[in-house]
Amino acid sequence: MHKPIRPTTPTTPKKEESVLKPSIKDICNIYNERLRIILNGTNTDYTPLELGRPCKHLISCGTPDLPIQISVRRLVDKKLQANHPFSLVSVVHMPEYLDDPIAIFQSKTRSDVKVVLTDMEEKGINFVVAIELRRIQGKQEINDVRSVYPKDNILDVLRWIAEDKLMEYCNKEKILNWLGKQQSNSVEVTKLIKDCTKVIEKL
Repeated sequence: MHKPIRPTTPTTPKKEESVLKPSIKDICNIYNERLRIILNGTNTDYTPLELGRPCKHLISCGTPDLPIQISVRRLVDKKLQANHPFSLVSVVHMPEYLDDPIAIFQSKTRSDVKVVLTDMEEKGINFVVAIELRRIQGKQEINDVRSVYPKDNILDVLRWIAEDKLMEYCNKEKILNWLGKQQSNSVEVTKLIKDCTKVIEKL
């Protein structure tokens, strides 16, 4: 006598557990906590500071989807340098600022560097962050922050937009607001601001 065939319940393949990427807010909280320890002068951790992955705007400008990092030593050295010294308090929340930039430029001097104009400010001057792409750090490939400082020479930025055509992305509202805040008695700067405004309004 044949045994009755019992219906079998179809088995579905196990889904691989999705690896949750940390949110930019979580990354920023960890970064800020490490920055607080550095500011207190009690830092003993010299592993690079993590700034998250490139935002969609950086990726669309050719930045590889690799971790963005900055070395503790470079950050501390930058604030003490003779030109463009700044307080580390000014770079709190840097991961969030990089995630929503004002504008992104191709470096004028290096093909493997992107320069990001951010909303970070010190005394009303916006910071730029220069990121070297695909740098080998130990056994890891990263996007390495080589420089961060308040960009007090607005002439450079204006020329990047109006003359050198180096701007690869901008938040139109933010960049027009930034241009509106720039004031100078220089005829050249005034003309460049007008030229930049025309370029951006056409986008």
